[in-house]
Amino acid sequence: MKRLVFVIFVLGLSFMFSFFTVYAQDKVRAVGMATINKGAVDIARDKAIENAQRNAVEEKVGVMITSFSEVENFQVKIDQILSESKGFINTYTIVSEERAGDAYKVTIEADVGTGRLKDRMEAIALVMARKSKPRLMLLFSEQAQKDAVAEASMAKYFISQGFKLVDAGALKKTKGFERLQSQNADRKELSKAARRYGAEVIILSKVEVTSKSFKMGDIEVSSNEVIVSGKVVNGDTGEIIATDSKTRKGDIKVTTEDAARDLAKEIKEQIIERWSSELTNMATVKLVVFGLKSYRDLSRFKDLLAAEVKGFKQMHQRSFANGEVDLDIEVKGNSQGLADDVAAITLDRRKVTILEITQNRIEAKIVP
Repeated sequence: MKRLVFVIFVLGLSFMFSFFTVYAQDKVRAVGMATINKGAVDIARDKAIENAQRNAVEEKVGVMITSFSEVENFQVKIDQILSESKGFINTYTIVSEERAGDAYKVTIEADVGTGRLKDRMEAIALVMARKSKPRLMLLFSEQAQKDAVAEASMAKYFISQGFKLVDAGALKKTKGFERLQSQNADRKELSKAARRYGAEVIILSKVEVTSKSFKMGDIEVSSNEVIVSGKVVNGDTGEIIATDSKTRKGDIKVTTEDAARDLAKEIKEQIIERWSSELTNMATVKLVVFGLKSYRDLSRFKDLLAAEVKGFKQMHQRSFANGEVDLDIEVKGNSQGLADDVAAITLDRRKVTILEITQNRIEAKIVP
């Protein structure tokens, strides 16, 4: 009897030790710093706490990566997770805080939700795997020095994140390239250019620089403001999938580099968020079909799509002329699954042949 009680006691201690060990592993102590601007201590304190939370999540991510199965180019996943760091903090307590000159320092002990963190890491890994990091092409509205500086900064960032870039050099030599540089460029022309040069995503960017000079006594002071804006276009469909701009003040070269890098980071996060939404909800795939003999053929074909495509939500007809129809299909799934279902359709004993398939676009022809 005593032996049984002893065994139960030991097992109980083991369970309690395991519980507190696991619980302790979720607790992370982290330090956050922020600069006090114009005496705004309260704002600096809030920013220091946010910085400490981010550092706590970053430390936990660093530990989890070693046992995580998909680590290739993991930096892109880390950046996305850290941008959402608040969402992974269950609770936190401030251990200490102090002002040190122009800086504010906060030390926190945070309870990091490792379950949610692991789920998010796995979700982002799935997004990157399913989308296979489409190739990017950077197009700037001008070819001045400021644009070259911004392009180099954005290219460096995307390459560091593991993305593949398509050189726009060959496209720049083609007739009518100027029309494609504008942020208001025709989306069909952009889509054709993207497919021709192997880019699934085109980023249209613009750099604006404003310089002002004024005198402070006998001293002339100059002020520069740089705005770098970007619009992301799906090369398969011509659809705009992200847009943003960043503004910085200071030395033109340095601020242009900083603004362009910050824009690239923001655009990347918007793209990943869009991909994640498409994979978990509905994706829009452009379906271009040739070989329709009449409007009746078109109506019958659209009815068959709605009836036979798995995960079909709805379709939008963009154009129909000379036996060619341009459709946007909203579907639960991806272009490969849609292509498989389209290839199985028979229209009045005529079969459908898939001519081309990319991540967001399918070309098909109805043959006798």
